[in-house]
Amino acid sequence: MSELPLLDYQERFAFSEARFPSVVAGLGSGKTRAGTARALIKMVQNPGNNIGFFLPTYDLLKLRAMPGMMEDLEMCGIPYSINKADFRIDVPGLGFIIFRSYDRPERIVSFEVAHSIVDEIDTIKKDPAKLVWRKITERTRQKTSGENTTALITTPDQGYNGFAYHHVIENDSEHHDTIRAKTTDNPFLPVGYVEQIRSNYDPILADLYINGE
Repeated sequence: MSELPLLDYQERFAFSEARFPSVVAGLGSGKTRAGTARALIKMVQNPGNNIGFFLPTYDLLKLRAMPGMMEDLEMCGIPYSINKADFRIDVPGLGFIIFRSYDRPERIVSFEVAHSIVDEIDTIKKDPAKLVWRKITERTRQKTSGENTTALITTPDQGYNGFAYHHVIENDSEHHDTIRAKTTDNPFLPVGYVEQIRSNYDPILADLYINGE
């Protein structure tokens, strides 16, 4: 959508037709904007499609995902209403976005969506993340014009031992579309942000968090 100022990797992810597109990226690279843009584009492409957006905690949903979604809608001049109690944004004529935490996977029930976006899944260990992924894909079944999609956005916090590595490397297939991005790909970060990351971590971890490797 021309109204949204997207970086190249954000645009590729937002418009990806793969069943399992992924962004594995560095800190501050703009991953969540890629996710909210994808949610909006999927609704515009198929009015009536509902979207699920998932993060590890409700605090992150309130602080990052929901405000980011509202910003995108306002930038595009699309009216919406918010149901804060239900963590839901309704977009008249297009559908709704339901926001859910996955800190308790057993509560990912009683809804269905056409497309899902799973943000920061590598902040939890691989086995719990596999359960989260399974529960979300089971809810991603609303009838749509093409395939249902479940998209992944994460920094690879767990390295080789994490779900992201399992999903995009070990479990790669023709249904996947893995996009890499670095912290330095985001030109809108404040001066000194990368240097601050390097001062916070040892060199190996700093490279992981900056390069998304």
